[in-house]
Amino acid sequence: MGHGIALACLTGGDARVTIVSRREETLAKGLDAVENGPYGLRKAVARGRLTQEALDSALSRLEGSTDYTDGLGPADVVFESIPEVPEQKLEALAAAAAAAPSTAILATNTSSIMIAELSSALPDPSRLVGTHWFYPSNVMPLVEVASSALTDPDVTRSVVEFLTSIRKRPVMVKDAPGFFMTRFVNNFIAEAIRSVELGIAGPAEIDEMVKTGLGWPMGVFELLDDTASFDAWYHAQEYLHSTCGERYAVPPLARQVFTAGYLGDKTFKTTSRGGSSANIRVARVFVHERQRTIAAVSSISTQASAIRAAVPHAPHTAIIPVGSPPNRRSRAPASTLPSTWSA
Repeated sequence: MGHGIALACLTGGDARVTIVSRREETLAKGLDAVENGPYGLRKAVARGRLTQEALDSALSRLEGSTDYTDGLGPADVVFESIPEVPEQKLEALAAAAAAAPSTAILATNTSSIMIAELSSALPDPSRLVGTHWFYPSNVMPLVEVASSALTDPDVTRSVVEFLTSIRKRPVMVKDAPGFFMTRFVNNFIAEAIRSVELGIAGPAEIDEMVKTGLGWPMGVFELLDDTASFDAWYHAQEYLHSTCGERYAVPPLARQVFTAGYLGDKTFKTTSRGGSSANIRVARVFVHERQRTIAAVSSISTQASAIRAAVPHAPHTAIIPVGSPPNRRSRAPASTLPSTWSA
């Protein structure tokens, strides 16, 4: 997401952009994605959507840094784009606030966490505003803009003006968990996963139906895998569940796949073990086998109860079904370290 925001700022105007990440590997991937990625500058030239002169101009205004102070020191606007984990965002925003000028606007790309909650990390919470971009950020025009009760109205106005100047369509929403788009999108993704869990349809069939029936450019599982956004969806769903209740519960199948480490395309998410949808198919088989075992145990239990009712003095016997799946627990994969984007 971050490199797309960088691309939007580079191609939508004449801003100088610095990509900041504490990890050399993440920084190198981000810079390469801006130039050579599927929605990058060179692909835009090849498709006739960008001139060579515009590409050269954009690259001349692009820099990278692994040091917050060096990278954010001259920034007017800082767009934070790290995993959707409150603790990680609070840490990154506090570091950005300390490194950037006191006049710089801090814009978080959170898709679900309330701006008021994130502003607790800042000495001056009036500087923080929410800017929820959509993938691919340099192509999709919508940006959800959310201000907390503590956000300075001038900060919000300045961000909206900047987004409009780079040809984005900012839409104001209330500061609430998930705003609008994440509340809306996350539940249809959850329902798609539950449909796989129940055996109603597989990931490929669901993707085919939403593309050919609803006209979506990407299927649900293509979106989660090809953009490596499964973990972002998962973390947002957990946050919505904790703040909004059971209607946002994480499907058991999604939890199993996430804890097994399948987060999407490894090109974008180096810590991932692979695509989540492929693992969802495997996991569904395990769930069905487990349900069959539970049904067998229930049947045995019913028969045993009938026997005890017919023979009151019959000895009590414990029955352990053969082949019961073990209770395994997997540790969640380590999240990547924060990366911050400034324009």
